[in-house]
This record gives sequence, C-alpha cells and structure tokens, in this order.
Amino acid sequence: MLSKIIIFMIILLEISSVVSLATTYFPYVQYPKNVLMGQNFTITFGLTSNVINSTNFEYVTSGTKIVNISGNTGYQGFGGYWLVDKINLTNASELIVSFQGERIGGDNPGIVLYSNNFNLEDTSDGQSGTYEILVAWSGILWLDKFNGWYSVISTLPTFSSGNYTVIFKDVNSSVCVYSITINSSSTYLVKYNTGIPWNSIGYVGIRTDNGIVVPLEFIATVLPPRAESSIPAKYVVYINDNEYTSGYSNGSSSITLRIFLPSVINITFPQYHLYKVITIGTTKSSDIYENFPIVQTVLIMITVVLIGLSIWKEILNKRT
Repeated sequence: MLSKIIIFMIILLEISSVVSLATTYFPYVQYPKNVLMGQNFTITFGLTSNVINSTNFEYVTSGTKIVNISGNTGYQGFGGYWLVDKINLTNASELIVSFQGERIGGDNPGIVLYSNNFNLEDTSDGQSGTYEILVAWSGILWLDKFNGWYSVISTLPTFSSGNYTVIFKDVNSSVCVYSITINSSSTYLVKYNTGIPWNSIGYVGIRTDNGIVVPLEFIATVLPPRAESSIPAKYVVYINDNEYTSGYSNGSSSITLRIFLPSVINITFPQYHLYKVITIGTTKSSDIYENFPIVQTVLIMITVVLIGLSIWKEILNKRT
C-alpha cells in the first residue's frame, strides 16, 4: 500500500507541474509565411518566460474599490478605470495577452494597451494626446488617437468568464489586433491594423470600466523573447512523427529544412511538457498552432483515480 501512495503522490506532482509550467513558460516559433515544396527555409524557436504573470497590477486607477467575489479579489471601477503594468515592446514583434477570470457588468471592460505618455494620475482613460487600444469584452474594438475613444469594429466575440487571449502583432511598425481566443478553443481572426505606432505602447492591462473584474490570472508575453526571459531547455524536433534532431536551446535555436511532401513538424520541449506544431500543406501557407498534451494529462488523471480507488478499497478491507 505504501508503494501505491508514493506512486500516487508522484503522479499528483506530475499533474501540478504540467499545469503550472504551461502557464509560466511559453514556446515560440518563427517561420516564413509561405513555404514552397523543395525550398530551403529556416525555423527559429525557443522557450521564454512570461514578461508579466501576476494579478498584482503596478498601476490601478485611484478610487478603485476592492471587493470580495466568492473568495476572490475583484476590482470595481466607476468610469474609465484601469489596472495596468508597464510593458516594453522594443525589438518585439508580437504581444500575447491572456486573462483568466470573470467580468461582472460594465459597459466596455476588456484588454487595453496605452501609450508611454498615458497619464497614470488621471482617473479615466480616453485621454487626449495619447494612443489607446481597447479590445472590449462587449465585442467592440475601440481606439483613441489623441482625441478620445471611437469604435472601429463592433462584431468581435463577447466574453463574460473563462480565458480570453488577444494577440497583437507589429505590422509595418503599427499595432495590429491579430486574433482573439476564448477558453482555448474558439479563435477569431481580427487582423485589424490600428495605425497606432508599435513602439508607442508603454502599458498593458485591463479596463474595469464601470463594472467589476475578477482577475484570477493575467499574463503578457512578448516575442521574440529578450535574453533575460529566455529559458534554457532541451528540445526534440519530429517530422511526420519521426525524430529529426534534438539539442539544447540556450535562448534561441534554429533548423533549416527542405520539404518535398506535406509535413507536420513538432518542436517539443519534453522537460516542460510543451510543444509547437507547424503544418505544411501543398495548397496553402504553413499554419502554426499551439497544442497542449491533453491525452497524456487525461491518462495521468485516470491513473490517479484508479490508484486512489485501490488505496481506498484496501483501507476499507482493513477496517472490516
């Protein structure tokens, strides 16, 4: 029975490591938009830590009320209120912002980017003389280019609770709202170029508006990663399920390939249970998407349940 308990504890540790590492580290991959069969192309990849991974925001609008929502901390705003952190996008080409939590009421709460000259002493956003971007959970994309808010898209997906991720990209030195993913399953391509200078952005966070926001998790990641956020890690590259190469990345690694058939390239970081998959087809550009080892996790959880039932059965037998 003791051995079963030890195995049980090890499996529980394995599950917790999969979950925690998945939210702390982020695999990134860079590759050409179009790959022709027989053409040499290079894939650059690595593992990075999140630039921001905290709900203890550096800057909060003065007057924000802290409320208790089912044991979790909520922030109640009374207008264009905000919770933001400082962000540096110098030499970055992509910003991924992920929120886990709940919104309660509010007209236009959501994910915000503010320019470097945003006045943190003001009690409202939509300031004159600043650049501001709001991807609102009401389904509206709002911009402020020096003269206050105005809407440019009103057909974005709405959001109330769960996980909400926005990807911003540097397109021709401007901020492009590239995509929105809700609850890690439904992804909506936006691809709207705001015309706001990429290097003008200095703050990232949440707009509480006149409602309550309960942030359980807030993560911001810039790509490519800076040296201080790169994670040394062993990697294994598979092509069509066959191991192609392996090595040790001390920040950024690359491979050069020539593909003659439709292929699936899997770049795995086994120590951290993370990987990226690139699919190369014959009729369209390469498509890249991130996967999480769901099957492995489910099998581990089933094993935990079976061992737990076995231990409980032995305890009952000894009592009788």
